[in-house]
Amino acid sequence: MQIWKNGISIVLLGIMTLGVRVGAFAQQPPVPESELIAILKSDAPKGDKALACKKLAVFGTGQAVPVLAPLLADPELASWARIALEAIPDPACDAALREAAKKLNGRLAVGVINSIGVRRDPQAVEVLAGRLGDSDAEVAAAAAVALGRIGGEKAVEALRPILKHPSPIVGNAAAEGLLSCADWYLAEGKAGAAQELYDLVRSADVPKPRRVEATRGAILARGAEGIPLLVEELRSGDKDLVAIALSTAREIKGPAVAQALVAELGPITAAPQQRPPLLVIKSARYGAGDRWADITEVLRAAVRNNSLQIEASNSLAGDPAPGVVKQLELVYSLDGQEFSLRVKEGEMVKIGEGVRPADPRQVAILEALADIGDPAGIAAIVKAAQGADWALRLVAVRLLGRVGDASAVPVLVSAATEGGELAQAAAESLVQLSGQGVDEAILKALHSAQGAQRVVLLQAVGERLLEAALPVALADMTSDDPRVRAAAIQALGMIVPLEQLDVLIGRFLQPRDDEEFQAVRNALMMACSRMPDLDAAAAKLMAVWPKAPTRTRVAIVDIFGAMGGQGALRGLAQAARDSEDDVQDAATRVLGEWMSADAAPVLLDLARTGNPRYRIRALRGYIRIARQLDVPLNERIAMCREALAAAQRPEERRLVLEVLRRYPTAEGLQLAVTQVAVPELKAEAAETAVQIAEKLPGSDAPIVGKAMDQVIQAAPAAEIVQRAQALRQRARQ
Repeated sequence: MQIWKNGISIVLLGIMTLGVRVGAFAQQPPVPESELIAILKSDAPKGDKALACKKLAVFGTGQAVPVLAPLLADPELASWARIALEAIPDPACDAALREAAKKLNGRLAVGVINSIGVRRDPQAVEVLAGRLGDSDAEVAAAAAVALGRIGGEKAVEALRPILKHPSPIVGNAAAEGLLSCADWYLAEGKAGAAQELYDLVRSADVPKPRRVEATRGAILARGAEGIPLLVEELRSGDKDLVAIALSTAREIKGPAVAQALVAELGPITAAPQQRPPLLVIKSARYGAGDRWADITEVLRAAVRNNSLQIEASNSLAGDPAPGVVKQLELVYSLDGQEFSLRVKEGEMVKIGEGVRPADPRQVAILEALADIGDPAGIAAIVKAAQGADWALRLVAVRLLGRVGDASAVPVLVSAATEGGELAQAAAESLVQLSGQGVDEAILKALHSAQGAQRVVLLQAVGERLLEAALPVALADMTSDDPRVRAAAIQALGMIVPLEQLDVLIGRFLQPRDDEEFQAVRNALMMACSRMPDLDAAAAKLMAVWPKAPTRTRVAIVDIFGAMGGQGALRGLAQAARDSEDDVQDAATRVLGEWMSADAAPVLLDLARTGNPRYRIRALRGYIRIARQLDVPLNERIAMCREALAAAQRPEERRLVLEVLRRYPTAEGLQLAVTQVAVPELKAEAAETAVQIAEKLPGSDAPIVGKAMDQVIQAAPAAEIVQRAQALRQRARQ
C-alpha cells in the first residue's frame, strides 16, 4: 500500500477510520464557508483540507468552486474535491468538471467523468463524446457510462458507434450507457426508441449481463406485445434468460402474462413414479432422566423432501439436562407403519426416503404466478396442488398459503389428511390463507366434514381464531371419534370465551381417559392465559377446587403458573396449604418460579409457617425475587433482612449475602456484618462486607468504620483483614 506524504495518512486514518460522513456534518451548526475556503488556500495539512472539502459538500456555494477546481488535478485530494463539486447546487461546478475532463488523464480523468455522470450535465455530452476515443480504455469506458446517465439523442449518437469497440471494457460500458439511455426513453414514454436500443444491445456481442438487462427492457418496451418475447426466453433453456423472463413477468403482471405462464407450465398431472412411504413424525423428545424437552414440532419442521437427517444435540432444545449425556427419542411412521428410535447425543439420525424433486422450471413458473396473483395463475396453483406429482404438489400447497382464496380450502383440507411433509404444509397453508371468503369456506366445510378432514378443519378453526365455529367445537367435544374430540378440545382452547369456560372445566373434572385429560389441561392453559379477565378465569377454576381430584388440582396449579395475575396467585397460596402433598409440591414449585414480586409475601409466609418439607423451596423462591426481579432497593434490602431471619441453614444465608453484594447499600452492609458471627459464614460474610464497603460513598463513612471494626474482630483471612483496615482508616479521615 502506498503511503502518501504531506498528511494524507491522517486523511486515511483520521477520516476513513473514524467514519466521518457528509450526513454527520449536516447535523452540525453551519460552518462559515469563508473559513473552509481559507483552509484550502493555505498550506494546511492534506487531512485538514480533505475535511474542509467534505464540509463544503454541505455548506459550500459557487464561491468555493475556484478553490476546489484546482484540486481535481491533485492525486491526494481530487476525490475529496469531487465530493464537494458533486453536491454544491451551482452550474459553476459543472463548468469546472467539464474543463477538468478536457485536460486530465488516467484515474483523475475517470474520477471527474464519473462526477459529471453523477450531476447529469447535458452540456458535457460533447466533452464526453470526445473522450470515447481515448487510448485509455478506463477513461473511454467512464465516458460511455456517464453519457448513458445523461441520456438524450446526442448521447445515443455518440454511443452507437462504439458498441463494437475492440476493447471489451469499452464495449461493455457502451452497452451499459445505451441501456441507460433506453431506460430514459422508456420513462419518457418513448417506447419505440427504447425498444430499438434494447434490441440493439440484445443482439450485440457484449457481456451476457448486458444482454440479459436488454432482454428485460425489450419485453417491457413492447408492452402487451412483449409477451411472445418473454415466452421465447422462457423456452430458451438459459437459466439467466429464464430468470429475467420470470422477473419481468412479475413486473408486467395482468391476465395476459398470467395466461402465458400457465400455458408454459406444461402438464401438471401426476407422472407415474414409485412414491416411497411417506414420513410422519409422531412425537419426539430430547433429554435424559426426568428432564426432557418436547421437540416434535422442531423435527417436523426439519423434514425435507420426505426425509429427515439431523444430529441429536443441544441445538434441538437447548440443554434440558446439563452435565449428562442426553438422547433423542423419536416415534415416526413410514406409510402408516410406526417405528421408534433412540439416538445418543452427538449421533446422527437419518430416516425416510426422498422423492423425485419437482421440475425446477415448473417450480419457478408457479412461484412467479403466485407473485403475479392473477386468478388464472392461482387456479393453476390450485390444480397443481391437486393433481401434480408429490414434489410439485408440495410447492403448490405452500404457495396457496400465501396467495390462495376460498377455492383452495377443499384442496388443502384433502392434502392435510395425506400424511408426511405434504400434510403438514397443507395444514400450515390452511391457517395462513387470507383471501376473501376463506373463513366462510372453512366453516361451511366443517359442517359436513368427517373423520380426518374434520380434525384438520377443527385445528384450522383454532389456529385462525374462528369464534363462529364455537357451537360446532362444543358439540364435537362429545364426538365418538377420539381424534375429533381432541381437535375440538384444542380448538376450544383458542376460541372459547370466559362465559363458556365452564364447559372445558367440566370435562377437565370428568375426562374420558388420560389422553383426554392432558388435552383438556392444555386447552384450559391456553384459554385461561388469553382471557382478558384473568382473575375471573382463576375464580372459575377455584370454584371447582373442593371437588377436584388430586391430579386435577395439580394441573390447575400449572395453569395458574401459565396465567399469572392476582387471582392465580391467590389460588396458588391456597394450593400451597392443600391437604395433599402432591398439590403442595406443585404449588410451591410454581410459586418459586413466579415472575412478579407480588409472590414475595406468600413465599415468605410459607417459608415461616408452611409445610416444613417445602419451606426451603419457598425461602429460595423468596430470595430469588430479591435477587432477580424489579424491586425498589429499600424493599430489596428489607427482603434480605426477612430472609436472614427465616433462614435456618447457611446455604440460604449465602444466597442472601450474594444479593447484598449485588446491590450494595449501607443497610446491606449492616446486615452482612451480622453474619460474621456465624462460624460457617464468617469468611463469606466478612468478604461480602468488605466488597460492599468498597463501593459505598464517603457519606456512609461512620457505618463503614463500625462495620470494618466487626470484620477485623472476627479475624477472617489476612487479605480481608488488610482491606478492612484500609477501609476503616479511610473512613476515619
